[in-house]
Amino acid sequence: NVRVFCRVRPLKEDGAGEASVAYVDDASMKLTAPSTNNGALTQEMKDWSFSFDKVFSDKSTQGDVFEEVSQLVQSALDGYKVCLFSYGQTGSGKTHTMLGGQGDTKGIIARSVEKIIEASVCLEKKGWTYSMEACFIEIYNETVRDLLQPGTAHNARYSIQNPKQKGGCPYVHGVLREPVDSV
Repeated sequence: NVRVFCRVRPLKEDGAGEASVAYVDDASMKLTAPSTNNGALTQEMKDWSFSFDKVFSDKSTQGDVFEEVSQLVQSALDGYKVCLFSYGQTGSGKTHTMLGGQGDTKGIIARSVEKIIEASVCLEKKGWTYSMEACFIEIYNETVRDLLQPGTAHNARYSIQNPKQKGGCPYVHGVLREPVDSV
């Protein structure tokens, strides 16, 4: 089951007059921007319409986005395999959405870990025990990079492995995994 969401970040100050976004409904939007002709911008404005499972406007908060995707966290807690894939060009807001900042601006990752820890604390009271660990990777230009490794070079090569046993989860071999017991 795949759902595609779109989050629109506010337009940059220097390009405010060049493009506009109209929200048709919570799943559709229309972008008006300069037309291109063989890659060159023209003065002619053109409309492009897009439909998604959900559109988050530039006014949407981190909490709004997490409320919609938090079902994935619950599915993972219920034992299902889930994946949240953040895609877009440089500067489009992927890091802000996923990592965010402090308080109300914290992103999907911190909110997900909070939800998982809350669930584990509740279940520990019923006798369950948990051991959790996390890795943090990105795929950039078709190269897997370990974001928990110190340094900025990211020269190590990693590959996505599929386990031999039935029902196993794909994993990235050799990345740093850190124990998780708090946010």
